[in-house]
Amino acid sequence: MDRVAMPEQLRAAGVTARELDTFWLVADRLQNRAIADRLSVSERTVESHISSLLRKLGGTNRISLVAMADDLRDQLERRDASLPMPLSSFVGRTDQLDDLAELVTAHRLVTLTGPAGAGKTRLALQLARTTDALPPATLVDLAALPPGGPVERAFTDALGIDIEGRPARTILRDALSEGRHWLVVDNCEHVADAVAALLSALLSSTRQLTVLATSHGPLRVAGEVVYEVPPLGLPPESATDQDAEAVRLFADRAAAAAPGFAVTQENARDVAAVCRRLDGLPLAIELAAARIRTFSPAELLARLDDRFAFLTDGARGTETRHRTLEEALRWSYDLLDDDERLVLERCSVFPGSFDYDTVAGVVSYAPSTSADFDRAFPRLLDRSLVVSRRRGQTTEYRLLDSVRHFAHRQLVEREGGEAVRDQHARYVFARAVGLGDAVRGSDQPMALAWFDRRWGDLVAAMSWAFESEQYELAWTFVAGVGTAWDVVGVHGVLFDWLDQLLERPWPAGELGQAAAVTAAIALCQQSSARSIEIAELADLATSRASTLLARGWAGGRGPKAGEAEARRQLREAADLFGAAGDPWHRAFALTGLAAVETNADAALACCTESAELFRQCGDLVKRANVLYHMAMRAIEWNVRLDEVGGWIAEASELAERAGTRHEILHVAIVAATFDQACGEYDLAEARFRELLSEFRRLDDRRCVSRCLRGLGLAATRSGDLDTARRHLVEAVRLAAETGPRQRVVDALELLANVETTAGRPDRAELMLKVGAADDPVAELDLLFSAQGRVS
Repeated sequence: MDRVAMPEQLRAAGVTARELDTFWLVADRLQNRAIADRLSVSERTVESHISSLLRKLGGTNRISLVAMADDLRDQLERRDASLPMPLSSFVGRTDQLDDLAELVTAHRLVTLTGPAGAGKTRLALQLARTTDALPPATLVDLAALPPGGPVERAFTDALGIDIEGRPARTILRDALSEGRHWLVVDNCEHVADAVAALLSALLSSTRQLTVLATSHGPLRVAGEVVYEVPPLGLPPESATDQDAEAVRLFADRAAAAAPGFAVTQENARDVAAVCRRLDGLPLAIELAAARIRTFSPAELLARLDDRFAFLTDGARGTETRHRTLEEALRWSYDLLDDDERLVLERCSVFPGSFDYDTVAGVVSYAPSTSADFDRAFPRLLDRSLVVSRRRGQTTEYRLLDSVRHFAHRQLVEREGGEAVRDQHARYVFARAVGLGDAVRGSDQPMALAWFDRRWGDLVAAMSWAFESEQYELAWTFVAGVGTAWDVVGVHGVLFDWLDQLLERPWPAGELGQAAAVTAAIALCQQSSARSIEIAELADLATSRASTLLARGWAGGRGPKAGEAEARRQLREAADLFGAAGDPWHRAFALTGLAAVETNADAALACCTESAELFRQCGDLVKRANVLYHMAMRAIEWNVRLDEVGGWIAEASELAERAGTRHEILHVAIVAATFDQACGEYDLAEARFRELLSEFRRLDDRRCVSRCLRGLGLAATRSGDLDTARRHLVEAVRLAAETGPRQRVVDALELLANVETTAGRPDRAELMLKVGAADDPVAELDLLFSAQGRVS
């Protein structure tokens, strides 16, 4: 709510922002129910705020609060006579107001910078109304001046000085030399050079002048303190924090547009998402909230892709450039020169943040040169069209989403956007492929952090490759990352890419070989049949080791008849990689071999060696993954259980150090499985249920099957046989798709136990027979249909 009547005595009394909101609404004679609706809180919370206000301000009852508010408003109206009266409430910005109150009392020139629509003017005027340490402020509004217009005359008019034929600067200096003065100089960006020259002269020739300026960028006057106005506070991703500043502004403006509107449990997530999509920009949020008369928050959210056609018709009485979001951004864009516009437009190719070297490498092509970029990019930063933040020792940049949409529209009009999208795709693909060794251990945390931060770029680049039918370019990226996908994490979207690529002609030569190996190993997580089919495309003559790796990895997840051959292929692949001095791929082959070994000691020996090799390579993720598999096999075979806890603990610590979400989830599965084996049934069931949704989102079907197996066991134990059957049937089907074969057999045995418990031994017998078959996958559909559609 409005902080207009927040003089120093209220702040000194310890009145909080929410109590202040309540104070002014009480002063407006609203009852508790109406106040609660306006603030989106409970009546009990309102009562608590009123009690706190009475205690802090020494009031005796509600009437005394009304009287205090009336007195304070009288004082403020007398002080603020020279400032325009606000037509709507002021929301949030408590921290910024406190910061600026200190700055303007300590420094003679403070400049508020920020993008169009960030609320610089409103913040400056609010500060002028709430700061008691300076004399009453005089507003010098330069918005109506054309570029090159008479800046000095605007100052004299604001101060009410008659120049009488004398030089305006001399008159201003003389007038401001007597007594203390505070000027709020608003909208300097289009006349910045003239304003800077005038303020430099005035500040150097007067002693008691304080200036608060607003501009898109610094004025570059000696002694200037630059304060970047941030967007309004946002709720965290996926959160629905109704007290976030942006959400409070939306709620306030929406309630004004459609009385009775409130943020509720039902619409809070959509309101928060709207505010995030609009980057917390006050202008954009106000324009969106005004549309609540016509659309629900969910409908607003769905229309933000076309925000410039949608966010129009700002309040009458506002400046023209603030009537629509597009006009506000156009004001900033028109102040750029053509080189700056071109760089801004090309920066719109980035869907998220980017670093300096990346953006320079992508956007510096004809007619723009690297020298043009080096000159233009800092100007875009100065004008707040590009924002920056520090991540450790790295500076990252991005365009606010509304700026990006606007700049992209200009790019399409200028040059179509195809060239910069192609540049972007080739740059990020080359960077991703070049990080292969680092992903496998030479600098894994750095490489994984890069993939995490740049995933949006890679998705956008693949969209361009498919849209432009550059399938070889797409394969260059997917196959170039290769076996490192097992470390990066096989995102669900990778399977979508493979689905599209596998419908196209197969690439020739070394690229085709790498594509076959990559696709065969990745598809093991989704379909053993497809994996085996693709592995056959790998050429032994081109690379015997990698071909055996792909065929062994895929074949080990197929019918029983192929397991012996898969073990032979993976042993030979491991030996070939070892002889070639490639310990990482030797270790990778050994993990595949361990998965198809039928002897516990042999499987765990393979795991032990591969874990050590991954340690030597510096690969935290794969060592964690091997320890996870060791623990899982030990639990399944009921061997070395005294070591399982240690393996899980080390795997968890390594996954956390690597910062890979997928491997953290893998460790959580084995921890839940161990809990279940140790009798911690309720804890295990809760973990499996939470993990199931995570792995469904990632489309990791192997791990979905493991979660369903755990939930099936839990339901069997609790006697809910229908639920147990449903979970285990799906677990069997997914295990049949992804392998290895033993997972299918294990799940069928659990399902047979359910049928036995349900008094259906004939069904149980059929399931055990299928599990013992050479190719249980081929029998599954027949089995389930014969059981009266148990699924």
